[in-house]
Amino acid sequence: MDPDYALVAPFIQAYLSQVSSAMKVSDILAKHDNSTEITPDHLIGGLVYRLMVSMTETELHESIDTAKEIMDKLEHTDSEESDYDELDECYDVSNVPRKLKPPTCNCDICSHLRVCLLNYKDYECSDELAQRFKDSIDVACEKHKIYI
Repeated sequence: MDPDYALVAPFIQAYLSQVSSAMKVSDILAKHDNSTEITPDHLIGGLVYRLMVSMTETELHESIDTAKEIMDKLEHTDSEESDYDELDECYDVSNVPRKLKPPTCNCDICSHLRVCLLNYKDYECSDELAQRFKDSIDVACEKHKIYI
């Protein structure tokens, strides 16, 4: 293993675990919205929720296990190809800025997210990793011309 990789691997794993957990939340948001797919609103909502709402112990263990699996697969993959270019084609990016559509469901996750969205602008990150996560949310919002 590359010594530099060994230094950054824990940070990559922590970031991947956050993203993995956010994707689970995004899926829940889509289902509660009766949507057959995860839209940019659901994705950004899941990321915001995960940034601002701490994981339970169970969620933490599950997301770390998922991150480890992803990293193991990446280490054993020879492919240099990326599927990320295809992701850009999934959604029509509008030229007109619009507000993120908040969830309307009254379950714990959706109601917590509504509060998070109200407080997102003033949210101060507690560490560098959280700041990078918030920066990625801001990039996703900018790309999809969505504001919170």
